[in-house]
This record gives sequence, C-alpha cells and structure tokens, in this order.
Amino acid sequence: MAPVLKTRILLSVCSGLLLVWSVHTFAAPRPNHLLPQYQQSYPAAPEIPHASASSLRASSTSAFAGSTTFPAHVPSERSGKEALARGAVKSGRAKESLRTLGVSAPLAATAATAATAATAATAATAATPETYAPTRPPGGIDPATAVPSLWQNATIGQIGAMADGSVQQSDKNQPNGVAGLDAAGRFTAPVAGDVTAATAGSALSGALKRPLSARFAEQPSAGDFGITLDGTSDDSTALQAAKAAVPAGSMVRIPAGVLHLAAPLQSETPTLWQINGTTLADGAPITSLGTDVIESTLEGGKYFARGESRANMAPVLRKDLDVTHTGGTTGFVMNLEKGNCTIPAEGAALNDYVWCHSTVLNSSAFGAGQHVAQASLAQRPADALADGKGSRSQIWAGYDEARDETGQASSVAGSMVGREVDVYANGDDPVGWRIGLQLQIAGTSADGTPGKVGKGIAIGNNDATSTYGTLIDAAGRFDTAGIDLSRSTPVNNAPVLNIGANRNLAFSDDHKPHFQFDSAAYTLRYWYDTANLLAIGMQGDVTTSISNAGSGVAWTLNGQAQLGLNLSGLNAPEALRLAAGQTLSWEPTAVVHSGFANGKLTEQVAAGVARTLDTSGNETLPGSLQNSQTIVSLTQPTAPAYVAKGTAAIGLDTTGLTTPEALRVADGQAISWEHTASVQTRYASGQLQDSQNGTPLRTLDASGNETVTGSTRNSGMTTSLNNSAASAITLTGSAGIGVNLTGLSTSNALRLGDGQSVAWEPTAVMTTGYTATGLTDAKGSTPLRQLDSNGNETLAGTITPNAGVHLPTLSRASIKAQPNPAPGVMVFDAEDDAPAIYTSAGWMLVGLSALP
Repeated sequence: MAPVLKTRILLSVCSGLLLVWSVHTFAAPRPNHLLPQYQQSYPAAPEIPHASASSLRASSTSAFAGSTTFPAHVPSERSGKEALARGAVKSGRAKESLRTLGVSAPLAATAATAATAATAATAATAATPETYAPTRPPGGIDPATAVPSLWQNATIGQIGAMADGSVQQSDKNQPNGVAGLDAAGRFTAPVAGDVTAATAGSALSGALKRPLSARFAEQPSAGDFGITLDGTSDDSTALQAAKAAVPAGSMVRIPAGVLHLAAPLQSETPTLWQINGTTLADGAPITSLGTDVIESTLEGGKYFARGESRANMAPVLRKDLDVTHTGGTTGFVMNLEKGNCTIPAEGAALNDYVWCHSTVLNSSAFGAGQHVAQASLAQRPADALADGKGSRSQIWAGYDEARDETGQASSVAGSMVGREVDVYANGDDPVGWRIGLQLQIAGTSADGTPGKVGKGIAIGNNDATSTYGTLIDAAGRFDTAGIDLSRSTPVNNAPVLNIGANRNLAFSDDHKPHFQFDSAAYTLRYWYDTANLLAIGMQGDVTTSISNAGSGVAWTLNGQAQLGLNLSGLNAPEALRLAAGQTLSWEPTAVVHSGFANGKLTEQVAAGVARTLDTSGNETLPGSLQNSQTIVSLTQPTAPAYVAKGTAAIGLDTTGLTTPEALRVADGQAISWEHTASVQTRYASGQLQDSQNGTPLRTLDASGNETVTGSTRNSGMTTSLNNSAASAITLTGSAGIGVNLTGLSTSNALRLGDGQSVAWEPTAVMTTGYTATGLTDAKGSTPLRQLDSNGNETLAGTITPNAGVHLPTLSRASIKAQPNPAPGVMVFDAEDDAPAIYTSAGWMLVGLSALP
C-alpha cells in the first residue's frame, strides 16, 4: 500500500500546483496571435515527439516513479478545483512562479524534485522574456461543462491518444497556431502563413533535412515573382524581376499559361527559361526571350531556342564526350548522340514527311564569314602516332547509308536516296562562287609532306552482281562545260579521262555511236551500233568502213586550206589508191571525174566519156560524173587540209570503198602530183587542166577536146606514218564518193610526192604519177602516156577520138608566130580552111580533097 499511497499523494500535490497555474492562465487575458510582438518575440514551443503506443503502455507503470516527464502545459482539472477551494494561491509572485513553472518545468515524481524544478524555472524566467504556449488538454473538452478533463489514473498512452482532440479549435491551422495531424499522425501546414523556415528531408537514405526556403531557391519559378500568364496582363515585370534575382546562367521555370510581354527583357546576363507548355496569345510557341536560351515543352516535344544573339555567345546546346576507357565488347559503337526513328507500316500517312534529323540555317548576312548548316570534323591529332603502336582505326568525317532490306525492286519497295545536295540560287554565277559539291584535298601543312588521296571519288559495288543504271547522271543545263578538267594538272602524263580498254564512250541515249579501244588489236575504234566505221591503229593507220551507199561521201573536207589533201610527206609509192570502177571527181558536182573500169582509165564530163586510156596505152577521148557526203570544214587557208607522212605503201587507199567516186575536187581546185605543187591537175572554167609551175600544160573541155600546156603546188596538215606495209588511209564501204574536196576553197585539192602515183584500180596496175620524165600514165612499170615540162605529150599507143581529132583553129599570122614549134605539130589554118603541119622546112599546108 505504501507505494500506492505515495503515488496518490504525489498526484494530489502536482494537481494542486497545476490548478493554481491554470487559474492564473484563465484569469489572464488571452494574447492575440496575430500581433507582431507575439510573432516576433514568442517562439513556438518545441514539438514533443510522440512515443509509440507500445512504448507508452510499457512505461505507464513507472512513469511516476522514475524520470519520465509530461508537458508542463497539461493542466489537471481535479487538482485545479481543489486548489481553488482551498484558496492556496493568493500572491502575484506565486502566480508568476507557477505560470513560469507551467511553461517550462517538467512534472517530477517527487515533491522535492518538483521544488527543484520550480527553482530552476524561476531562474530561467528571470533570464528570458515571457512566452505564450496554447494549451492542449489530453482529455479533451467536456461538452457539458466546457472544462478540460484529466483522469487521475490515465496511462501515458491514453493521455497521448487524447491530446490531439484537445486542441483549441480557434488556433488549429491558424497563423502562429497549432498544426493539425491526420489519422496517420502526419503534419498539415497552416492554411495561411510562412512555413519556408520549416525543414524537410528527402526519403532517400542519408539525406539531410534542409529549410524549405533553400529547396525552393534551387528551383526558382516566375510564379514566385507574380507572373499571371492570363494572356492579358503584362508579364514582363515578373520575368525581369526573376531574371534579376537569380545568378547568371540560372534556370527559371515558367508555368503553363498564356504569356503576354509588353516590353522585351533587358539584361546581358544569360538565363535559361524552362517553359512548360506556355504559349503566346495566338497559340504560337514562345521562340524568343531576348538573348536567353529557352527550353520549352510543347505538344509533347522538347525545344531549345534562342531568338536573338549577341557577339561571342555560348551555343544553345553543347554535348561533349571524352572516351577514356579501354576494352569493351567487340564491334560496340559509342556515340555522343544517337537518334532512332522507327516508322512501322501504319506509323505514318503516305503524305507525312518524317525526317529523323533536320538542320536548317537561314542567313542574310554579308561579309567574309562562313555559314555552315551542318559540319563534321574527324581529326587525327599530330601526336596520335607518338606511342609507336602503328596505324590507327579509320576515321570518317561523315557516313550515310540508306538500306532497303525487303529484297524487292524499287518499283515495289519504294524509292531511296543515299544523299541529296540541293543548291537554290538565282542569277548568273560567273566566278564559280556557288558550288554544289566541293572536295578539297591538301596536306595538313604547307611545308610538310604533300597529301595524296588514292581516289578523289570512288564509286563501286559491295557485291559482284549489283549494277548502276547510270553511274553518273548529269541531267542539268550548263553553259561552260559538262566536265571541266582544264585547270587540273596531270602528273607523269596521267590521262585526264581513262575509260579503260574494251569499254565504250557513247554519244547518244541509244549508245549506238561510240568509241572503244580494242586492246587485242591495240586500235581505237569508232562504232555505230555494231558497225566499226573508223579504226586508228597504233602505227597511225586509219581504216574506215562506211555503210551509206550512194547517199554520202566517205571523206569530205571544207574550208580554205591551201591544199585539200597533202601526201607529199608520205614515203609511199602510191599516194592514192582507188578500187576498180571507182572514179576521182575533179569538181563538186562530180560531172568531171577520172576512174579505172573495164580495163581502161576513163575521164568523163557529165555522162559522156571524155577520155579513156587502156592497158596498152591507147587513149580515147570524151567523158565525166560527180557527187558528195562527209564534210570536214577547215579555216587555215595557208596550209593543206590533209598531210600524210611516213613510209606507207599507199598514200590514200579507197579500194575498200564501194562508191563510184574515190575523190571529189571543187571547181577550180587542183591535185598536185609532187610535193612542191609544181605539177597539178584541176578542173576550172569548164576544162580539166594539167599544169606545171602555173602554166597550163594540158586541158580537156566538156566535149573531150584536149589542149596541152602547164602546173603548180604546196602543203598543210601533216600525219606521220611508219607502217610501210599498209596504206596511209584506207576507205571501205559504199559511199557515193571516196574523197570529196569540193567544199575546200584551195587551189590544190590533192598533192603527191615526187615519184608517187595514183593507182586507178586495187592492184595498182594502172597508175598516174610524176617522175623525172614528167607526168606519166602507166600500166605497171610501162609508161603509156607522158607529159613533160614543156607540154610535149608522148603516147605509147594511138589517139582514138570518137568524134575525130579537132585541130586548133588559128589565123595565118598566129600560126607563123608560134615560138619554136616541134616538127609534126599540126593546126588548122582558118584562112586557107586547111590543116597546116610544121616540118623541117617550115609550115606546110596539107592538101585536101572532097569525100566521095
């Protein structure tokens, strides 16, 4: 019983003391919590931690015997009433001591302990100002009496459970009042007032509690400075204040809403604005806040932008990656940035444009700077090889790959483009400033070893079966050159264009006209479809094959060269070879021509035979014919159109050409028979004329009448030959004319070397050429007709004119004036109407008698 009795006595004493204190409290006026002196002078009472229910129950038995304490501001209803009944408290000093005790002193287990605590509390009161602490009766308020109640035999757990319901309702959730607790014991902040001085911690392990003001300052918001974002009120003041309040480079959030700025932001200090779905009044996204960077989230995407710039600004977004590790998975690709765009079959409409990465540069600036939409630099530093570990991995400045893994043709799977480079600009570009694609190769330093790249552009296949339709397709318009290599510098005689052996260089869409180098024959060939029309051998021999029978010319020269065809430098016994039946035309219409056919060398004028020479040297007069095709235009009037040099067996061979005319000469042009052009044959003024040194030595008119007298010669374009076993020029085919010189305005149509001849049929039996004895028509080595430099003609056979021999008709005075006529010369005396013949005795008339 003794312990129980002691406990009850102790409770009674404590209750009395508390009652005295509570009476004083009730009697004193209740302070106004909103007064500034209480907000500044009276700090809030420290929060008393609540023990768990189990710990409270475990300690309830010894709570009054040990050192467990209660809050001093918990009054006892019963003890208070007993104290009032006895009038135990009368003096103001006692009231002051008790009130002080109620504020600061713990309730002890013994009277001595309580007295000691009261003494300590009195000393503390003398040192600190009076504070106010609202009461919290543990038993709540009695609804009948409105008096706080307390059970004398209540346990500590019961007292703690009742405490929350004992709050003065006028103070709950009020400024400087009492915070409410929910059913879980969680704190609910007051509905008004500043709680930023409160501390809060993170749920993360090891996190420390910090003031809320510090945490709020780490994430400043424009809302902290009064921004409205209603689309009407001016938000520039709030943004300007927020920008001024934070350090340079800080991030400020702008909540969602509609922004309206009456004035632009003013400050050179950079700020990063995080805009969370905010738009302008018209719904447009915000793309500019002065020179600041904007990080905006809008319509499900994130945007970085800067609307204005100033000199030497940092980039809007920069990413750096330093690779410092070694090892790793073989083939692993490390990226600074990686983007993946997946477009499933139903992922986008057919008219959608999906660009996985897009870079746009708009520039209107002028000056010497460069503006680059996208740039890549792959650099191997100068000291990369200093460790002596040998060559390094490949470095690529850029890589593009478009892959279609369907295995289907593009007509089924769709189009693909590896990379497209478009340049849009207006006006002429005379100095080449605009460049569609530029490749620049150089050494890293001017004084170092020159750089060399194996291939400027390499185009190939990754397999042996795939092919390009067109390897390079240049479909644009150009006015200077399709491919310009004029400013390039070949080294070691490198070709500016190499298409390789047995490959074609075509000149039309159908690929029919094309060049090809035949590596087996080492010959350059010109083809039309499957016909080899022109071939140039490695020794300079030219062979043509023509398939336009009767409609064209195998070789046509135009222009004003001094010589149409110059073979004087060609060391060949035959300057020109014709096939049997072919002719050599002497004027553009092919009316006058010479040819060998049916065993006879024939000269014709129009359709009539003007002169023939058979294999026995017998000459028959009247004849001629003409036509044209291939044209070569020349503009060098002081030089020959064609010069052949070398030791070919034949100067010009047209035996393979199936055309009746082997060579055509313009009216007034001449063929020279030796290199000085002294001896010539030409057609002019209606007459075929042989001349020497400008003096006509022999003429043949359209009626087949021949007049003997004169000749001249010169040279131009030169071809050197050293294939003495072949012709210099061989024409094959069926062109109407073998060589046509009618379009060439030169007096010499063809020039032969001294001792060379023109063969009139493929075996070269019938020839015409100039030798030491003069101009000679021959069969093999037998001269049939010769014409010397004095105009004297010698025939191996007889003259057989179809219409008879027409003697020149002269007056008697003209006959007598003939200088040194040769014996046997015959003319017709017009005055005596009789022939006259010159003998050793002078001119003699020939006696005539009438035909019977």
